Amino acid sequence: MPPILMIEYRLISASKKWCHEHALIRCTSATAFRPAVPVGQSSGLLRIALLLLISLCWARPQVQGQTDLNARSHRQLQEFIEFNEVFGQGHTGFCLYDVDYQTFLHGYNADRLFVPASNVKLLTFYLANRLLGHRTPAIFYQEFPDRIEAWGSGYPLTLHPAFTGYDELAPWLLNQRKPLVLNFPPGDESVARYGPGWSWDDYNDSYVYERSAFPLYGNRLFLDLSVTDAEGRQSLLGAPLSIAGAMRQVPAQEDRIRRSEFGNDFTVGPDFYESDRFPIERPLHLSPFLLSNELSAAYPALRVSSGQKSYPPASTLNVLEASLPDTVFRRLLQDSDNFLGEQLLLQAAASRYAQPDVEALLSFAKDTLLPAIGVENIRWVDGSGLSRYNLLTPRHMARVVMALDQEVGRDRLISLLSEGGVSGTLANRFDNKPQAYVWAKTGSLSGVVCVSGLLKTERGKWLAFSFMHNNFVGSNRNYYAEMQKTLSWCYENL
Repeated sequence: MPPILMIEYRLISASKKWCHEHALIRCTSATAFRPAVPVGQSSGLLRIALLLLISLCWARPQVQGQTDLNARSHRQLQEFIEFNEVFGQGHTGFCLYDVDYQTFLHGYNADRLFVPASNVKLLTFYLANRLLGHRTPAIFYQEFPDRIEAWGSGYPLTLHPAFTGYDELAPWLLNQRKPLVLNFPPGDESVARYGPGWSWDDYNDSYVYERSAFPLYGNRLFLDLSVTDAEGRQSLLGAPLSIAGAMRQVPAQEDRIRRSEFGNDFTVGPDFYESDRFPIERPLHLSPFLLSNELSAAYPALRVSSGQKSYPPASTLNVLEASLPDTVFRRLLQDSDNFLGEQLLLQAAASRYAQPDVEALLSFAKDTLLPAIGVENIRWVDGSGLSRYNLLTPRHMARVVMALDQEVGRDRLISLLSEGGVSGTLANRFDNKPQAYVWAKTGSLSGVVCVSGLLKTERGKWLAFSFMHNNFVGSNRNYYAEMQKTLSWCYENL
């Protein structure tokens, strides 16, 4: 009888249960591995086979538990997403990653391009955090014996009522004793008031604010009512005062408040003063004349005029730097402030090129920064997401979320994002669990709703996800309800 290779039964037994469960090989007994040929002819092959079996039975379970979903989980997610009657009314994409292991878990149309709406602000924040951090150029200037020539950097906090106490350009302006010439270069160096693909007739809506190299008051009209006094009266408060004080009431006007397209003549309707509808914010139409006048009104000792000189070489410029606190980023991400989205791109461009050249900045981001985190072949044209020209995939968005988790830090990131059931645009959404489980950025346009962010499961596992829905008609309410069902299942089962 030829010699038989003896294999230790204890090792095979330890592997038997796992092998059976994962259908890699049926292990019934130690004799299943007895060779039918002499050792001299095949012992080397058997040793290799044994080593491969040990490798599969010990290494495979470790990876399986960390990165993969079982077939049942994939089928359940298919039912929630791919076969969803609500999602089937438009175009839907979904992507799910394990954050800690950077591994793909599940997707549906994960590599199809979608209009992301305000999910673009996640890219804006990524870029601003990389290039600016917490310091930003507030103004560029050259000092001469008889004047100061200045150029804007897009600094968004000057005279902004929502950032009282954060504006670090104000003290510098107060201390100037020489005449200040604010330069607004024409032509290609000018900052276009709207981004590519913006709707021209949104000029009267409260979510579209003109872009500017030198913004004031957040490029908007602020209106609010004072606290009721002892006699039960309230006063109208407004900024800029010159524009707020010139408003006219038109009894026949249906709109509560309306602005002329190429001016700042505001008219209000008969229901304007209903107290439960304040505060009110509306975009201003900007011009060098308006900005110079408003700056002079805010700082009476400052002699301000406007000019048209081009941006000088960076080596010849003085730069006043200012702080960029998380309060700004929180308003960008939680309140989805479109003005800040655009101005932060201008700020990042000014920091890199010593002028607010957004086109050059976005080319740099798409060619260099974003490919490093696996985000390629995208169309990105603005900082707010108002443009329908923007195109990204659910996988792109999930990768941006994971990159932010690594670079920003998870604790800081979730403090800046909207928290389900607690804050921002998710204050009344994803609130169906005893504790918060979703931190995300929302995005919506007509026929578009997107949500991308982080999810913490009941077991403590962190997932990055992106839902993108385009081309549907009607309200997005049902879409949010179905997304909540999907993410709730992930919270309970993954």
